[in-house]
Amino acid sequence: MLGPVKRRESKLFYAGLNLEERVPADHPLRRVARAIDFGFVREQVAGCYGYNGQESVDPTVILKLLFLAFFERVGSEREMMRQLPLRLDWLWFCELDLDDEIPDHSVLSKARRRWGLEAFERIFAHVLAQCVKAGLVDGQTVYADSTVLKANAAVDSRVPRKLWAQLEGEAPGLPGREDQGDEDGAGGDDDQDAAKPRREGKPGGADMDPQKAQLPPPPTGRFNARTVSRSDPEAATTSRRGREVKLGYRDHALVDDRRGVVLATIATAADYDDAALLTPLLNKCQQYLQRGPQRAVADSMYGTKSNIHMLRWRGVEPYLKRRPAKNDHRHWLDRLPEECDPALALRLMKRRLHIAEGRFADAHVRHEHRRCRWRGRWRVQIQCYLVAMTQNIRKLARYARPPGGLAQGLALPRGSCWLAWAAVCSSAITWLLLRAWERPRMTEA
Repeated sequence: MLGPVKRRESKLFYAGLNLEERVPADHPLRRVARAIDFGFVREQVAGCYGYNGQESVDPTVILKLLFLAFFERVGSEREMMRQLPLRLDWLWFCELDLDDEIPDHSVLSKARRRWGLEAFERIFAHVLAQCVKAGLVDGQTVYADSTVLKANAAVDSRVPRKLWAQLEGEAPGLPGREDQGDEDGAGGDDDQDAAKPRREGKPGGADMDPQKAQLPPPPTGRFNARTVSRSDPEAATTSRRGREVKLGYRDHALVDDRRGVVLATIATAADYDDAALLTPLLNKCQQYLQRGPQRAVADSMYGTKSNIHMLRWRGVEPYLKRRPAKNDHRHWLDRLPEECDPALALRLMKRRLHIAEGRFADAHVRHEHRRCRWRGRWRVQIQCYLVAMTQNIRKLARYARPPGGLAQGLALPRGSCWLAWAAVCSSAITWLLLRAWERPRMTEA
């Protein structure tokens, strides 16, 4: 029998509607919610808020929205807020109800400026500590690699640096105003007041990038010393043989061997040499883990003499492909440092393709990390922290187990895991022998 025509009629009230029941039990966001409690951010950013004035949006909700922007590959924060009331799983994850007011997209950009770069670094370090606590970090072997991020500015926006400095009212040769790097993406998706002049000591000024002084000096005598982008002065031009010319930044990362957890990430202009960032990456890893690795693995971009001497001074085995000298056509295994095992080096280099380069491929495909969402080095550094934090949370949700039982065996060091596995095997063999010994006796009876 043909049923009647179904006509939707709007209701004023919905009885028995529960978001908890609408989200499936095997939803990925449920695993994320079980893996980590985002409430830790309130303590991290408590000092960024005053004691009077209008109450802000819960920092836990802000961090969850920033996480969802990269976890769900949302292109912009405006689109994020447009899709939020339509997604029941996002509302459940952010602990919002159907009748709650959706925050404005500017809440995220204002929180980014208010919290600052150091707060996002503490957030990344806290998630990394949770990965260490769950036994996902070995800390013995680390892989260094980098990738180029396309800037949120066109290549055609480049002008001669002297002309740009004159137009900006500065002395020729200087890198330019610091507040120019504080502008967000094209179209005004984020900070509405980014174009306003900033003063030192205020949010959005030069003090928003305290890590810039810790970076190595930028390369000199190159094309970027003569040209600058009007849209993003801190971005740099780079090119590789057979590839297009890009204006952007470079994300340098240090990845752990056990589960591919990101141990450190540093954003620089695209023209920086990878070899100059190996020492800062190891310093960050030492700061977060309170210990250094036993061996470092990287390609020939890091294989300089200074890096090999630095690793030897730290007591780290330098499994680096040395940069070939002129007219040196030897195989890279023949150019290894003397203390390196060639067989182990071959295995580590193959694993580096899966761990280090695979991490960036995953970030490009799943988290839209091919291009910069915002402008300015400190904003790109925040993006690198958020992408690395999202990837580490995914690892935490996938591999971590509830406390007790098998999880404690998984969280043990590698040697203890082998002992536990040997104990299980010996117990199984003992049980089989007892069964084989009892079977003839039962037959005789």
